[in-house]
Amino acid sequence: MRFDLFWVLMGRTAYVFAPIYLIPFGYGFVLGDPLAGSFLALGVLTAILGMVFGNMGRSHMRQLSVEEGTLFLLSVWFLLAVLGMLPFHLAGLHLSPVDTFFECISALTTTGMTALNETLPPSLILWRALMSWFGGLLFIVILVSVLPVVSGCFGVDFTVRQERLFSPLWNRMMRPMCEMTLIYIAITVIAVIIYLAAGDEIFPALILALFTISSGAGPVTGGLPPTPLLMLGSGLVALLSALPLLTLWQMLHRRSNTELTQHMELRSFFALFLCAGTLLSILPILHGTQTIARAVSYGFFYAISFLSTNGLMLQEEISFHSGSELLLILLAVIGGCMGSSAGGFRISRVLVLISLSWTELLRTLHPRMVFAVRQGGGIVPLHSAGRILVLAFISATVFSISSLFIALAGLSPIETITLTVSCLTTTGGVASLADLDTVTSLPIWTKLLCALLMILGRIEIFAFFLFIGSLLEDTGHRW
Repeated sequence: MRFDLFWVLMGRTAYVFAPIYLIPFGYGFVLGDPLAGSFLALGVLTAILGMVFGNMGRSHMRQLSVEEGTLFLLSVWFLLAVLGMLPFHLAGLHLSPVDTFFECISALTTTGMTALNETLPPSLILWRALMSWFGGLLFIVILVSVLPVVSGCFGVDFTVRQERLFSPLWNRMMRPMCEMTLIYIAITVIAVIIYLAAGDEIFPALILALFTISSGAGPVTGGLPPTPLLMLGSGLVALLSALPLLTLWQMLHRRSNTELTQHMELRSFFALFLCAGTLLSILPILHGTQTIARAVSYGFFYAISFLSTNGLMLQEEISFHSGSELLLILLAVIGGCMGSSAGGFRISRVLVLISLSWTELLRTLHPRMVFAVRQGGGIVPLHSAGRILVLAFISATVFSISSLFIALAGLSPIETITLTVSCLTTTGGVASLADLDTVTSLPIWTKLLCALLMILGRIEIFAFFLFIGSLLEDTGHRW
């Protein structure tokens, strides 16, 4: 089978990634950083690589196949990680290739964990933030173009007709790609303005905005100063990163018949946020460990931080109640809305699972009645609900097996669980709950396993098993 369109996608990704090098180049050139020249050279080489990939797929078919889509979803992260590693090694910091590979995968998958214990120069700090920002953009673009082709039911929203928005045809895929890119850039600018208005300086505001809008903030940011304005600003930016951007854009432009107040996923998202924030506020008040104002501000800050899978922590040491830690882990597992840069299982799918469970219960009580799985007043096709059920089972299986392997590194049970959840939900702050702010001391094989889990969590696991299944079918076996 030919994979011409796969090479086109890889080439386009390299094309878009190449100009990102110019930002740290310009910043380093102004500051007189000797590393600036290497960013310019790498940008040119990446553009040439994009031309080579594009030339390899110049005779591509107009329609993307499932095999090409799954191969792209798996390969693109390794390509970008290798390209992202080069500035770290050209800086002469004597870093391990495994550590830089983990660092780049963590940034690109917007996990926010780190394996580096050295103080990086400003240009590399900017580069790491830009990789996280680009990883969030890449995932959103994949979510509205490649992923619906690969796994069908995992589109932006169940209330929007997939056949009208999404198509395996290349020319029709370009429109949602461009729309999401413009929206993502716009909310990034808004995020920078919010942090500047909160009193932050230009460079820290830019770095924090890049990490937060991509849902990649976490231990890598070093924590947020516990000032009211910065907490409010970061909470607003985290909220933006968790909302379904394309769905909101369609509603505002009257391309969808659903009103914002009637959108089931958005209503559930804010209801969950309010309930979680209230619970996180009540626990320290009941135990007398915090004042009411402090408990409320911290409770709602951490609720949106973990619900958006940012995992952004405060610099101030806080002793969480055991119930609060479990709630934060649960919020990270659920994640944000469909069509956002957040990781996790997504609220929309949780709603479908709840509806499916309730429907099966009613069917057991009333065998002769006909029931349908619904979400937001609409009927969810049974094959879509079935795939979500399969995704939940596969996610639980991968979590169980990977936890057993990670435990071999000598970690405690809580450290094992939080590290596995961090990787699969791309929420580095979950590991911080067990004081795992860095993975520097972990064995090499554990870092590589965690990097693989972060990729599986970013492509939502399903595509990986589809790829394995296609390989087994090609060898004469059935998955």
